[in-house]
Amino acid sequence: MDVDLAVVGAGPAGSMAAFAAARGGLEVALVDKKRAVGEPVQCAEGVSRFALESNGLRPDPGFVRQEVRGAKGVVPNGKRFDITRLPGYAVDRARFDESLADRAVREGATLFLGEPIRAMRRDSGRWDLRSNRRTWSAGMVIGADGPTTQVAQWAGLLRAADCVRAYEWRFDASEVPPPEEDLFLLYFSPRYDGGYAWIFPRGSEVNVGAGGHIDAHAALVAFCRENGIDPARRLQSIAGQIPYHFVFDRYAANGVAIVGDAAGVTNPLNGGGIHAALWSGRVAGELAAEGRLSDYDGIVRASPFLDPSLYAMIEAVRRWDDDVLNFVGDVLDGVDWKDLTLLAGIRKALWRPRLLAHGRELLRMRRAVALTEIYGW
Repeated sequence: MDVDLAVVGAGPAGSMAAFAAARGGLEVALVDKKRAVGEPVQCAEGVSRFALESNGLRPDPGFVRQEVRGAKGVVPNGKRFDITRLPGYAVDRARFDESLADRAVREGATLFLGEPIRAMRRDSGRWDLRSNRRTWSAGMVIGADGPTTQVAQWAGLLRAADCVRAYEWRFDASEVPPPEEDLFLLYFSPRYDGGYAWIFPRGSEVNVGAGGHIDAHAALVAFCRENGIDPARRLQSIAGQIPYHFVFDRYAANGVAIVGDAAGVTNPLNGGGIHAALWSGRVAGELAAEGRLSDYDGIVRASPFLDPSLYAMIEAVRRWDDDVLNFVGDVLDGVDWKDLTLLAGIRKALWRPRLLAHGRELLRMRRAVALTEIYGW
């Protein structure tokens, strides 16, 4: 089966790529190993309004479960601080993914489900992709096959990949009333080793989870116990991997580009990946249609989604103990990140001299937080 472009993976990144390429006039095969788009769900299901609108999408009652007015961080002593005040949505991820795939099909892409790609090789300037039942010959390939990406490995682009584990339970909101009805709450602690626990309202339901370089299931059990949540009342269990830090020789070469979670463009501070998936998929699809797929590497490296300050910040957070996190809560209590000054940080740290260096560290990290507020979910 000859096509101009084969897109492997029908998540947000893959469907956006297929849509943009088909709109640009390419014959596109959108191939996914799942038998139903979006199932099983492996996501906490939060996305900002800006993420949708900046990629040409509108919130749809078919997938929006609830509007939220931002997100707050919670430190061990219970103090909270604003992570973002930008509005967004708790979504039904399966329906969201399905709507994006349907959009690509309406534009002319052909969707193939239940087709895990088993092999991919270069042959006479084209790529042959084989599933159990079919073979596609494609001039270009976009890998949107998630954090365990085989496309990136087959193409020789990926050098190293570090993921964190996440585990989540969904509850009826009447059983687990969220502490904030219209805010996402992220609970930071050294025990999560670069991750966090969360409580996300979702209309009539609530998502409660934990993730990091840890045993995520055990961490979630402990978090629920501490917060009076009975795991036996859960409606659904959700587990998955979240990209933490990927190293690529190139994100595009020889007619192949890698997008979304497969590219590791997920925000390392909060694990938010939908915005980056939508953007990277759209850009790769547009470039493929223009015959400029090789330009993708430079564009994605220069994007805010891969800003070096993001990884530098989460690595610093991994070194912080409870005292430092509580210090962050004290400094930011009632203060917007953007208004944080050196003087304010020093004044707070004077009472605890060992934290003085972290006052400066917080200031250096304002860029990472500002990027996360806009591009991190």
